[in-house]
Amino acid sequence: MRQLTILSVVFAIAGCTWVDLTESGEAVQIGYAGNIQACEHLGVVNASTQSKVVVERGDGKVQDELHTLARNSAATMGATNIILHGLPVDGVQAFNAYRCPHA
Repeated sequence: MRQLTILSVVFAIAGCTWVDLTESGEAVQIGYAGNIQACEHLGVVNASTQSKVVVERGDGKVQDELHTLARNSAATMGATNIILHGLPVDGVQAFNAYRCPHA
């Protein structure tokens, strides 16, 4: 019974999202290369999170957390949009940050 309880806690933790989207991060959109022609490139944002907590975390949870971290970080640069710069590897992913004119 004790082992079952411990496993339940481990799997619950592995599924948790550890990062909250900030108010300024909410204003940063995740886009694609086709919608940034009129935008100013501000730099690259690197996001990283734990992809494994005793057991592998779900890819969806890790990806959501990377997006949240990147949006929060890009907001501090004055960015309005981020574009994936590469695929996530072991809980690390890069994004290009852009400041785009409002439509």
